Amino acid sequence: MDQKRLVAEERDYLDVLSGLVERYEKERHPMPPVSDAEMLRHLIEAKSVTQVQVARATGIAESTISAELAGNRRLNREHIEKLARYFHVGARAFLPG
Repeated sequence: MDQKRLVAEERDYLDVLSGLVERYEKERHPMPPVSDAEMLRHLIEAKSVTQVQVARATGIAESTISAELAGNRRLNREHIEKLARYFHVGARAFLPG
């Protein structure tokens, strides 16, 4: 996976292995759904940034981010798209289930 290019056999092997790992994790270690607030909190901690830094980088008001983390507000589509770009995750990361 660290190589810049994989030959066809290596890509095939990686695809099969990824599928097996995904199936195993779903069956043996299912992840409970998390709220968008929990996901946002996790991403902020994982990136070691502050709410202020996220607000400045995304153009989302700090009060909006604080309200979301407190569970007093839900993210709208525009906010989700901005946060997904900032944290380099898919927008689906903020959707429960």
